Amino acid sequence: MLMPGKRSLSKEDIRTADKDEKETLLEHDSDLDEDMLFSRPSTSNGDEKIDNKMDCVRLQIQEVTDVMRDNVQKVMDRGERLEDLQEASDRLNMAGNEFRETARRAQRKAWLQNVKSRIIIVSVTVTIVLFIIAISCGGLPFFSL
Repeated sequence: MLMPGKRSLSKEDIRTADKDEKETLLEHDSDLDEDMLFSRPSTSNGDEKIDNKMDCVRLQIQEVTDVMRDNVQKVMDRGERLEDLQEASDRLNMAGNEFRETARRAQRKAWLQNVKSRIIIVSVTVTIVLFIIAISCGGLPFFSL
């Protein structure tokens, strides 16, 4: 049944057109307009849902990637701060060792000075006592005139 005003195509016409279209597509590379046409998101309802899901997944992947980059940067910054702390700790340790040695030397010097002053006090005291004993026992021959 043919309707008036409409053409009917035979199976042979469709095969010929299909073959001609395939040859045309294979002979010529696609240009940028065709690439954009084929890479555009489709407008059908089912494909929109898939594209929306893909967009959501892409956004999630981008968010995770950004978070991971931030985490890696934070780890690197933390490593640098730890290195700085380690260097400061080493410097403090060396300064502490130097202070300890200086304190030991000062302590020894003070002890030696204390011993010297005690020896001086004891010798002066002994000298005075001997002088008093010598005077009280009859005097010293070199003091008599």
